[in-house]
Amino acid sequence: MKSMFISRWSAFVLLALVLCDISSAASSCATTQWCSETSTFAMQVTDFRTSIKGTQRAVTATVRLQNRTDHPLTLTYVSGSGVVIDDQGNRYGVDDFRNSNAVRAIGIINRHTFDPKFILQPGEGGDARFEFTWYPGKSIVGTVFQMELTVREIDSFAGGQQKPGREHALQFQQLTDKLGSTPPAAVAASTTASSASGALAGGSDPCAGNHRCRSAGPFIAEISQVTASTARNEHLVRIGLKLRNVSDQQLTLGYVTNSGVMIDNYGHRYVVDWRSNNNVQGIGQVSRAKADPQFVLNPGETRNFVLQYSRYIGKSTIGTLFAPELALKQLEILPSRQIREVREYSLSFADVTAGGVASVDDAARQLSEGLRSLFNKKR
Repeated sequence: MKSMFISRWSAFVLLALVLCDISSAASSCATTQWCSETSTFAMQVTDFRTSIKGTQRAVTATVRLQNRTDHPLTLTYVSGSGVVIDDQGNRYGVDDFRNSNAVRAIGIINRHTFDPKFILQPGEGGDARFEFTWYPGKSIVGTVFQMELTVREIDSFAGGQQKPGREHALQFQQLTDKLGSTPPAAVAASTTASSASGALAGGSDPCAGNHRCRSAGPFIAEISQVTASTARNEHLVRIGLKLRNVSDQQLTLGYVTNSGVMIDNYGHRYVVDWRSNNNVQGIGQVSRAKADPQFVLNPGETRNFVLQYSRYIGKSTIGTLFAPELALKQLEILPSRQIREVREYSLSFADVTAGGVASVDDAARQLSEGLRSLFNKKR
């Protein structure tokens, strides 16, 4: 009887520990907004912005994926699964077939192929970006959104073999432009904490709350300079970025052509125009056709590069707050001198202001007005 009692008591204690562990693991999103989780990872919407893209309406969402397991986790986005529906019933979709900028950082899986490069180490977090578009015509545009997308795991086997694993359908409710201008709380992993700005294993934020800084695992990116100007009928914003290698390995990075997009506080959309080489300075570019590996960082080294975003002004109001986005690819030079793409990193910043630099047109206009005023006084 005594041994039976001990056996039942042991079983009760074991069950209690299991339930406690499940409860703890299920608490990753307990204190966070716009967060969804599975048994293996948590996903949080950290930025959500609406804009006008030609004749289309666009929604750009940045999400933070956090590995909740004790082993490396490979995740992919299921092609065609991304949908945003507003409170007027309008449907936005992710056109990952025709738009290379529709999905950034995370690999895509479809009926025939999958890209397994988005790998999160135990407790690690990484950002991905999705662009949803819709042609409004004369329809009424909503202001509150619901977002759905599906993420699929990639299972690894001996000999480097891989195959698609479990699918996870994720849904987020009550999303608003700029998420109501309230910074979302951090996603807490089951093994280690991670801030929404990108702190990885270790539990601390290497950016120390600096909103111009993003941690991307092996490197930290910080906006060092923002300069606004006008030329003819274009508004130009030059963004200087400083990258620091925080890993113990040499790091080669390249800017992904066409990935530079920026939205101001009026919803106007800026791009880094690929047709001019002057819009990307200090770093090589990576496109479908080629990759330039000139940007190399040794462990602890810091280097800078500049991106110039622009848009046609017309008679529109010029914004004062900017949310620049871009993607960088990590490259590896093989012994054969071929270049292999290792991983893509999506970087997004919010509420960035330009320095007080007057444009050439503004200066000319002020000089003209001053001379006109002077001549009028003489008369």
